[in-house]
Amino acid sequence: METVDPRIIEIALSRVGGTDFENFSQGFFAATLGADYVPMGGFHDGGADGALDDRVYEAAGTQKFMQASITGEPKTKIRQTVRRLREFGRNPRSLMYATSRKLTLIDQLQEELSDELDCRIVIRDAHYFQHQINATPGALQSYKAYVAGSASFLGGIGTADTLQPSQGLPAKTLCVFLGQEVDRRRGKSDLLEAVSDSLILWSLEGTDPSKDKYLTIKEIEAKVIDALPTAKTFIKGVLQHRLDKLVSKDGGGRKVNFHRKNRGYCLPYETRKKIIEENVDDEALKLEVSEVFRNRASTDISTANDNSTLIELAVETCHDVIHRSFHAQGLEMAMFLESEDGSDSNLPSIHDTLDQAISDRGMSGVDAGLLAQLCLSILRGTYYNSSKVERRYLRKLSRTYVLLFMLKNEPRVVEYFRSMSANFNLYVGADLVVRSLSEHMLPKEDQMTKNALQLLKAAGSKLILTDKTLDEVWHHFRTTHLEFMNNYQDVQNYMTFELARQIDRILIRAFFYAKFERSALKKGPLTWGNYLGQFISVTDIAKEAGRDELREYLVSEFGFKFETEDQMLEGIVDEDLVTLTQRIMKSRNKVSRENSSEEILCRNAALTILRVYQSRKSQGERSGGNPYGFKTWWLTQQTRVQGATGQLVAKNGTRYMMRPEFVLHFLASVPSAKAVQDSFESIFPTILGVKLGNRMDETAFKKIISKAREVHDNIDESRAKVLLAKASSQLQSDFIKRYEDSSFFQKV
Repeated sequence: METVDPRIIEIALSRVGGTDFENFSQGFFAATLGADYVPMGGFHDGGADGALDDRVYEAAGTQKFMQASITGEPKTKIRQTVRRLREFGRNPRSLMYATSRKLTLIDQLQEELSDELDCRIVIRDAHYFQHQINATPGALQSYKAYVAGSASFLGGIGTADTLQPSQGLPAKTLCVFLGQEVDRRRGKSDLLEAVSDSLILWSLEGTDPSKDKYLTIKEIEAKVIDALPTAKTFIKGVLQHRLDKLVSKDGGGRKVNFHRKNRGYCLPYETRKKIIEENVDDEALKLEVSEVFRNRASTDISTANDNSTLIELAVETCHDVIHRSFHAQGLEMAMFLESEDGSDSNLPSIHDTLDQAISDRGMSGVDAGLLAQLCLSILRGTYYNSSKVERRYLRKLSRTYVLLFMLKNEPRVVEYFRSMSANFNLYVGADLVVRSLSEHMLPKEDQMTKNALQLLKAAGSKLILTDKTLDEVWHHFRTTHLEFMNNYQDVQNYMTFELARQIDRILIRAFFYAKFERSALKKGPLTWGNYLGQFISVTDIAKEAGRDELREYLVSEFGFKFETEDQMLEGIVDEDLVTLTQRIMKSRNKVSRENSSEEILCRNAALTILRVYQSRKSQGERSGGNPYGFKTWWLTQQTRVQGATGQLVAKNGTRYMMRPEFVLHFLASVPSAKAVQDSFESIFPTILGVKLGNRMDETAFKKIISKAREVHDNIDESRAKVLLAKASSQLQSDFIKRYEDSSFFQKV
């Protein structure tokens, strides 16, 4: 006879709805006892069960009754039911009480209630059903019909436990995050590949070739980013590669199928089967922990009163407190769980979290006090005398938290970077302005540089376009126009995509890409004049009027604050400007360029660099004085000037140039705080979260914990704030660090 894994039965029973459990119970007892229990008349309309929460069934002519409940409150429920039956003229000889919850001390409870009510009381709880459903075909059929669907989620992600948002992340914890980002120069490629694989397999849950259910790569990407918003920074770059790997037979067999006819991906049977098995293990672990909580609670309170409701509430509350504790003090919790001594002083305080969890349940007074006392008793055992299953469970949660922390999918880490976005005064380089304009005809979501600048502006940062930067952009337009007219005007109809890819002028390259796109969509021709005309009148491109047009367009489009040359020169020593200009010219060594043009460009760069330092000085920006780092930067990729500014950087003790990839990776790609909050709550600690946590590299995990211990043990909060500011500035100006999306930026 076919059987069902008892762990799946346990999981399904823990989630089944009231009506389904009632129908299941009716069918189960008919199959196992031959007792045909049928609903009593007057269901919830003033009849015998009208005052009861759960339907009452009777076996006609036997004076035997059955009640099914998913609340697990036997004493109160049974007393009410027997009293109500007698009020309506029934004389119950026995009452079968069925519950989908697990109870403790059932024998004692049955004996006590039978004597008290002068009626044979039989209690069947989840323990009983879990081990009896496979005993007879009828019982199994009843389970399949009414209960099994509650475990169908095991093929994918489970339902989330809601966590309440906590206040800002402490400076020490932010130091750990920024510290590991500063130290990690080579990115997180191995970890990201493992996480991406898990997310891909999860996203394909529900696909089935026999049901013609597939997902395209775009649908997979959308589903992944919806679940883990910060995956947007890496999933696009690895998605096709990881899908190809999962589809291939290398490394243990094919895990994903690709159907060319449908242009979609789906999970093969073996992968679906394995996912369900893994999900059962992870979900069963949480239920095992609940059972430990339940048993611990039953030994700590008197059985003189009906404590079943209190015990179940305590079990739910303890899970809630553990989840909230990771949310509020994730690194501290992980450090405690990884410590060898487990001393009381190392355990983060859970009292405030417990009080909030109880308050959110609407409890106060004596009831709240009893629940708090019981929860503290349970959790003290969890942390200081834990069972094997509790240790496994808590360590899985630790790894899940640390993984989300590393991936920035932590609400307060995201909030830190979103707040940072409002902090800056950025002198935007000509190279980024030109790149932004080259994206003008791309789909909105692909205008990465333009979107990044507009996001910074919308967040409150000040974006500055200087006189000299405008000159450089205007010069770029003029020389690009001349190059097009001289080299591409007559051959543009013969241009191919492959040839266009080799063009070094970004605006000309972007023009041909847009031209090919319009042709493919049959939107009509695109001329070079129309393309440039989006920004500047081609007839005036060499005139001062053209420069003015371009300035007004940029100010309007990006919200730039315009700064004249006179304003830039305020506070700058002429001798310093001349000296730095000469050093930059020597460092760049552009012998092929016209000397006057090269000197102008080098002077512009020197003036911008000195202006950054002068602005910091005049505005009182100090090293360590702002948790987000310095406010004023030059946002550019003109890194060749750095070879001439070593002495200047050493003199000021800080760098002056912000890396554009930092903006893209940490600021422009940061989702809303609410999106990450929702994601955090829906992942941690559901099956998806546990599975992602399983992908947490042990070496990386240990490194984070070690760094956290070093910070928490050796520095106080004031020192942490200074180190946080220093790490912020380091990360913002690090041009050596390798990002997963570094390939996006190429020099203009």
